[in-house]
Amino acid sequence: MLGAIVVTIFTAFLKLALLAGSVFYAALVLMSYQTEGLKARPHVDWNDPPHALERLSVWAGVETLAFSLKAGKKIFAMLSEASAEVGEWFLDHRHRESH
Repeated sequence: MLGAIVVTIFTAFLKLALLAGSVFYAALVLMSYQTEGLKARPHVDWNDPPHALERLSVWAGVETLAFSLKAGKKIFAMLSEASAEVGEWFLDHRHRESH
């Protein structure tokens, strides 16, 4: 009984720590993207592996964010154009039916 409660509490704290770490990582990626933009390059010092891993992961996050934003822009433009064509088609057919 007591063991199940301890496991539940430990699991809850572990989930909270994972959430806090994810928010912190997302904030690091967003700040790096805002300050350095697409010119960000990883500066890796292999004599300090923890910081090298941190810098590489933040750089990978910035690259992923930049790719997602580019792809999102292209998809949004394509959907916007398709929506305009559908609207034009609808108005053309609606006008013909009213006569």
